[in-house]
Amino acid sequence: MANQPKKSWQQSIKAPLIFSLTMGLVAGVVATVTATGGGNNEVRFDLGLTAFGIAFIASLLLTSLLIMASKDNPEKMGEGSGVNRTSRNPDRKGGHGH
Repeated sequence: MANQPKKSWQQSIKAPLIFSLTMGLVAGVVATVTATGGGNNEVRFDLGLTAFGIAFIASLLLTSLLIMASKDNPEKMGEGSGVNRTSRNPDRKGGHGH
């Protein structure tokens, strides 16, 4: 465990969390201000917190999916048998008469 390689910023969880937190805070503040509707009305923190939660979770999900989609598969996954077989080279075992 002492010789673990340091993860790059793309593999770290810190960047997506900071981005999601920022997006959630922006959405929460905007929703709180717009839902209040002026200085004479009561501040609507409930809608702000709801918007914060939705924006935080949605942006965290989106960034994690984009990070997972951008990772390359290891080279060893394209070799071997099983699910990695191509339809051009089907197995001839079993004697199905083909």
